[in-house]
Formats: sequence, C-alpha cells, structure tokens
Amino acid sequence: MKKPVLIFALKCSVIIYFAACTGIDQYANTVSATPQITKGAWKVNLFTEAQNNQTANLSGYALIFEPGGKITATKNGKKITGNWAEDDILKRITINLHTNDAALAKLNYSWSISKISKAACSFKNTDDPSNGRLQITSL
Repeated sequence: MKKPVLIFALKCSVIIYFAACTGIDQYANTVSATPQITKGAWKVNLFTEAQNNQTANLSGYALIFEPGGKITATKNGKKITGNWAEDDILKRITINLHTNDAALAKLNYSWSISKISKAACSFKNTDDPSNGRLQITSL
C-alpha cells in the first residue's frame, strides 16, 4: 500500500521540480528595456493607431526615461512630465504622461515590448483593439 503512494509522491515532486525550473528559466531569459531606454533621449520614429500612421503628430518631441520612473517629453522648450514603469515578467512598459496634448496622451498605455536594442525600441499596444505600434529611436 505504501509503494503506490510513494511513487505518486515521487512523480508529483518531479513534475513540480521541472515546472519550477522552467518558470525560473523564462524569468532569467527576459530582456529588460530599462538599461537601454534610460540612456539618453529618444524620439518617436513610428506611431500607428488603428493602422493609421500618427508619427507626424509626435514629431519634434524628445523623450527621456529616467531610472527612477520619471519620463519627460520636451518640444520647443516645453516640458511635459509623467511616470513610466517596466514589468519584466509581462515584458511591458507603462507610460503615463500628465498632459492635455491629445497626441502625447495616446502614448499613455501599457506597451508590450517587441524588440530592444541600443538604437531602437519597438512596442505593441495589445490591450487596445486598434493594436497600435510605437517605435522610438535614440537621439
């Protein structure tokens, strides 16, 4: 009678062990955007919403992501501040600019990270039915 219980417990332990190791591997292989986007200023290279190119509406803005979670958008000497945060597990960046500017307010979403490099970062808005895209490039 003890043998089937022991085998069952052993099987459960092995399954839990492999499930835990797989989760740790996924977390360890996550690429963080923070080390890249907190280096210098960025410009919006591409912004689409509902498959319409809205990039021109954000032309001239310089975005600065500070390591402490503050974001500044500057254009012609005018500064707009806000907050940003990264979720490494969900691979998302959330932007919240405090603005009445309709164009900048469209950046206020949780953006899924598509690609990160030293020169460019690409994001997708998967929460919005318009499936917007955002690409920023280093200035």
